[in-house]
Amino acid sequence: MTFLIILTLAGIIIYSYFFYRQRQNKEHQLLMQQKYEQYLLKLSFTDEELEMITKMTVFLESDQLKYHMLTNKRTFLYCAEKLRKKEQYAKALQDSIERKLNFPSKKVGGNYSSSEDLPPGMPALVIIDEKNKASATITENNRSDLVLMLKKEILQLREGMRISVYFHDNQKIFIINTTVLEHTDKKLKVAHSPLSSQKRRSFKRKKIKLPAVLKHSDFEEIPMHSYIIDLSEGGASLENPDFNFKKHDRITLYYHIDTDDGFQIRGEVLRLSAKGRIMHIKFFDRDLTIRSRIKTIVK
Repeated sequence: MTFLIILTLAGIIIYSYFFYRQRQNKEHQLLMQQKYEQYLLKLSFTDEELEMITKMTVFLESDQLKYHMLTNKRTFLYCAEKLRKKEQYAKALQDSIERKLNFPSKKVGGNYSSSEDLPPGMPALVIIDEKNKASATITENNRSDLVLMLKKEILQLREGMRISVYFHDNQKIFIINTTVLEHTDKKLKVAHSPLSSQKRRSFKRKKIKLPAVLKHSDFEEIPMHSYIIDLSEGGASLENPDFNFKKHDRITLYYHIDTDDGFQIRGEVLRLSAKGRIMHIKFFDRDLTIRSRIKTIVK
């Protein structure tokens, strides 16, 4: 009797899961179709242009990629080339459609516009939250998805989950907020997404073990001992003594460089990591003498 109950419950759970997934897929298909149709109306294509676009969508792996074809030049050109091999059309017609779609250039000052532009082999960092993250590498870049190989498995990853993925080259850090399409052991497949970017650190940063004394700048208290674990002209990372400091706290830091006399510098806690054990601060002071002395150790 107990076995039958368990079997029935398992059947209900499995049915509910597949029903939920089916409904979710239908909702996503409807949403993408609406976005596709709205985008076509917005750009006021001619009947001839609409006919060509409709013919191009036949070469997509899924109807859900129609909107993607209108917003990603690589996919658009792939479909246009497939159509050209099947039937002849005026090149001017394709050029007219491209002008209206106004695709962003692949690179602008070293930037990429979409995750579709990222090359295999590029390093990445997959993040669910502060506790669940792992380094990875791009292994495949397909028209409909991006495949990453994780260095360690993240057990919390689930299909449909929203995650952030960071990529970097020599100049910039690129970020996508995307959806997990498939996860098997260390292999992760995510949906393509537009990229946002930020410059890499303005100052060279060096790992170091340097004793320091620090306190809150906004009120009187007994200074606490800590260690600087990395240092740059613009800021530093330090051990957070007794978890005493929080994000946005203003601090005064006093420390020595080599055998020089010590000096103090003011800063603000930008963020915490390692469950609050490490704090990352940005320096306020712009004193050239202080900056010069820091520079001597981070060369």
